[in-house]
Amino acid sequence: MKSITCLIAVLLCLRTAASDSSAICELKDVPGNSNDWIVLQEMHLGCWTDFTTRDGAEVHILSLLSSNEQPMMFTLSVTGGNPPVLIFTSTSTQTINVLLKDNPAVKIFVTNGTSIQLLPKNTGSPETLAASSTDGDSELLKWAEEKFGGVTSFTTARDPQSITFTGMTGKFFQRPSTCDLQPETLKDKHFINLELSKPSNELRSCYMKHPGEQLHVINIPDDNRTRKVSVHLSSDCKLLLRGPPKTEWTIHTNHTIKSVSNNLITFNYLSVPSKNEISDNAIDIRQKVRSLFNSAISSYSEIRLNAPHIQLWITENTSSSVPAEVERTTPEPTSSLGFLEMKLYSSPDYKSPLDPSSKVQTDKRVYAEILNNMRTFGELKLNIMVSSCLVRSMLEVRNMPFKDEACHNKDCPKRLSFSLESLQDLPSSSWELECAVKFCMKGQDMKCASETKKAKTNLQVKPYIPTLIPNQCFEFGLSAVLGIAFGGFLIGVLLTGALWFIKIRTAYEGRGGESCSNKPRDDLPLEIR
Repeated sequence: MKSITCLIAVLLCLRTAASDSSAICELKDVPGNSNDWIVLQEMHLGCWTDFTTRDGAEVHILSLLSSNEQPMMFTLSVTGGNPPVLIFTSTSTQTINVLLKDNPAVKIFVTNGTSIQLLPKNTGSPETLAASSTDGDSELLKWAEEKFGGVTSFTTARDPQSITFTGMTGKFFQRPSTCDLQPETLKDKHFINLELSKPSNELRSCYMKHPGEQLHVINIPDDNRTRKVSVHLSSDCKLLLRGPPKTEWTIHTNHTIKSVSNNLITFNYLSVPSKNEISDNAIDIRQKVRSLFNSAISSYSEIRLNAPHIQLWITENTSSSVPAEVERTTPEPTSSLGFLEMKLYSSPDYKSPLDPSSKVQTDKRVYAEILNNMRTFGELKLNIMVSSCLVRSMLEVRNMPFKDEACHNKDCPKRLSFSLESLQDLPSSSWELECAVKFCMKGQDMKCASETKKAKTNLQVKPYIPTLIPNQCFEFGLSAVLGIAFGGFLIGVLLTGALWFIKIRTAYEGRGGESCSNKPRDDLPLEIR
């Protein structure tokens, strides 16, 4: 009897848990924290000024964050005029590998406790500063201002893949003289381009279409540490915003809204204190919606992004709902990792590089090298394994079979070749060649990383048209016409002369042997046979 009672209790608990998760709708993970009706983005502390040193050098501070304490690696490009001063800081205990490109004369400093390995290894080592990375961003900013006279920018980047500084191209804005850290996005920093790794799925959401005014519910469970949330709205709607204690919501919109929250809400610079108690349980939220709004829920979203500052865009469910500012600051996850480089050749000896602007006939074979600019990771030697390749144009994506090519050199890059015959009948001539690549440790086991990277390059093709043998025709110019006319004249003269000679000869022979039988008659014409 006791066991039956326990079984019933367990079944009731399971039923309650299932009803909790599906009390409003069936939540699904949002890949990349972005879909047609909601976009989630982490905000970081940062600032920028128009400061330069007396030598005209800019001073930039980069605070690097790691999501899962895995070894970090990215490319660093500095394309501006004067080499800037770059200060790196990170609380990560792992060594950060940085591939330096374009401007190796850049001055790089790191704070105490931050370990950075510059690649290639002959680049040198960064200088360690006296500032500690554990003192906080504000203290580091103050220390840098005292040492260099000021700071041009402070930028926070989580899991970067590439960082490019293009330099301050002009003082288009009146910038403050001091750098005050504020939550920011990178859309206004025209001098830096960041490519970040794809964010993990920290947003679950569902959408239900129904007529009438939109009602959106945002729930941040109590075990998250989010404290400040900016919400951007594109239309009139109703909102229920639920977060942990001390969460602050700021609403940005020019539309009419009706909002309810258990936290402080700021709208049009007016702060409205909380008057409701709402738990993070979906059943309680559904009941609260019914009692306060008496309308159907359009979307329900749960956020589990552990970040102090986040921002949300909530729109109607359309295919073009992602705001332009999000498109700029959230790169596509398919961007090629900077450590990988693909080069194309026109010959199997890999001695004839293929000009990117030249078009290759589809009956030819293209040879490729995938270079790993970081051949080692710590003490481990890395190898490349290609799992698949494809070509992509504006209209079509097509798999690209490849063949591994042998290489007998030491530390040889990955070599493969492609046949372009499958592109013969396709309309596009401009393609992006992309290969899925995994890093593997050299050895008998050949263990490979689970994460797949992409190596890309551009390829121009043109259809193969067989060469046809043209008909042999003479060109009849003026000289040819005159030659033919003169030849015809000569032939006519010769024929006339021959006929005249035959006539005279025949008449002469007739007169010499005259008889009764062969005397020609005067009344018959002369016949020549």
